[in-house]
Amino acid sequence: MPWPLALRVWGEGVGQGGRLPSVDQGRQKDRTLMTRQPTASRLRVLRTGDPQSMFHYHHPKEILERLGRPSRLLSSSAKSEKSRSVDVLSRSMYLTPGVFCPRASEGCLRACLGHTSGRMTMLQSANARDRRTALYAVDQEHFMDLLRCDLRLLREDARREGMTPAVRLNGTSDAQWETLHGELFVEFDDIDFYDYTKVPSRVRQFLLGRRGLSDFPFNYHLTFSLSETNAAEARSLLAEGAGVAVVFWPSLPETYWGYPVIDGDKHDARFLDDEEAPTRGGYVVGLRAKGIAREDLSGFVVQQAGEPASVKRGVAA
Repeated sequence: MPWPLALRVWGEGVGQGGRLPSVDQGRQKDRTLMTRQPTASRLRVLRTGDPQSMFHYHHPKEILERLGRPSRLLSSSAKSEKSRSVDVLSRSMYLTPGVFCPRASEGCLRACLGHTSGRMTMLQSANARDRRTALYAVDQEHFMDLLRCDLRLLREDARREGMTPAVRLNGTSDAQWETLHGELFVEFDDIDFYDYTKVPSRVRQFLLGRRGLSDFPFNYHLTFSLSETNAAEARSLLAEGAGVAVVFWPSLPETYWGYPVIDGDKHDARFLDDEEAPTRGGYVVGLRAKGIAREDLSGFVVQQAGEPASVKRGVAA
């Protein structure tokens, strides 16, 4: 897939027909992308908060030429390994943070675990994320072949260990896989997929699917993610029965906005949350801030288990 078309698919900053914007248009949309010249080779992506990402200055083809193509797409993390405690073998796909996140707030971009915590801060990890992201933009068919190969390997590993295979496709992204590659969930219907998202319409389709009112994949679980700009949407989804992830520091409250809080740091298998929530209906998945996110002042992290800054000020989110 050509890079301009990839951006159009993700809904980020490309004009009608998939054409790159002019230089002036690029400046007007500098939160998403900018072109030094009106050509794909000088595309500059600005939506990633990762200071080490090559997407700040290089076209995907250039990134692959410099770094080479990835051989694997799925990987494990300290968080995913915790899911072994509930007999789940979990893997995640980490893409360049922010590039495929149409609803990411500024606080989210700055505090994203995809570049601020643990091994994620290393240049080697940033390069690996860039390679995967660039491959999707340049050669989507090869990307999907690699993903299918990794999913088959995960399925076999889980079978051998007697565990449930599970995958987060959006470890550091917010792509609508159910729309772009819905066939994946049918092909691997024995794998539980789960993700966090800041796109309310995705969560509503997920909720409708659980009631048999939409064709949302039955094996794809979504949890809405609270930021400093979407409190109103989060409240609405809680009232509709969704799970909403909230980042707290330094401790987790028992309730938030009147809804029970479950400890989301015990494991990463969010598709099991419906069983663990103390009551039926909406619930909050409490996550403790990690890395530099503990110093967040934007309101993305709920400090001292209080209200987000946007709510305190009475600002509509």
